[in-house]
Amino acid sequence: DNAYLYSYIGYFDRTATTQDIDKLIALQQKENKTPFEKYICSGTIAPDINYYKDLKGTIAFRNNNLELAYETFSSMPKDFWDKNYEYKYYLNENPFTPKIIQKDKERKFDYRFNKADFIAKLIQLKKQNTAASNLQLAHAYFNVSYLGNSWMMVAYDWTSGESYIDYVYGDNSELEKTYQKGNYYGLTMAKMYYEKALKMSKNNNEKAMASLMIFECNYYGHYANIVSAEEEAKNPFKAGKELVNFYSIYKTTPTFKKYNCPLLASFIN
Repeated sequence: DNAYLYSYIGYFDRTATTQDIDKLIALQQKENKTPFEKYICSGTIAPDINYYKDLKGTIAFRNNNLELAYETFSSMPKDFWDKNYEYKYYLNENPFTPKIIQKDKERKFDYRFNKADFIAKLIQLKKQNTAASNLQLAHAYFNVSYLGNSWMMVAYDWTSGESYIDYVYGDNSELEKTYQKGNYYGLTMAKMYYEKALKMSKNNNEKAMASLMIFECNYYGHYANIVSAEEEAKNPFKAGKELVNFYSIYKTTPTFKKYNCPLLASFIN
């Protein structure tokens, strides 16, 4: 009759550092607990230490500490994300294909997601530092945002301020805005890597994809910070040169032919 996984970590998800989680793990594993420690742990300490390890790795990833995230996730059973919480229902798509431009019929939900392997690939891609590797990094950081298919790498709940989880533990949206230097809502890191790929690439098809996705980052990043129609009227969205280039310089590329649509064209008219 163990409680739901998140009931053990919800408070810490909102307040803890990785160092706090280390102390929590030490308390859980302590054999000769004092009477007071036994009391505070009674019915409240997670039965599985990996609940806390997953949170520690997640916090490290939010803080862009890939090495600590990898070390933590690597110490966990490889099938943990298949057997616990809601991971297998939300971490089940390729994180290196940007969800936002996929058609529904193109999406496949059979991807075997292992958090340690995912972080290891990010570390490898950063070391390569090529146009192609930066494009893959950009896709990955787009997909771990609120808009992506792998947002559960960063958060445990998607509907801040409206869900049961937020009702119990408090609205978490302000904290979520800080995840990965604003990437969770504002796509800041995704845009940074798309810009690097655009600058480094000598391949027009790669440049077309990077240009299109910079537009997507600008578009969704803009509306993530707009809260009213009045504010939007004062600060209207402007498409930028990347979309103009997509429709001019790169209009003969396979990427343009695949993703060109009237809705996009309307932004440059």
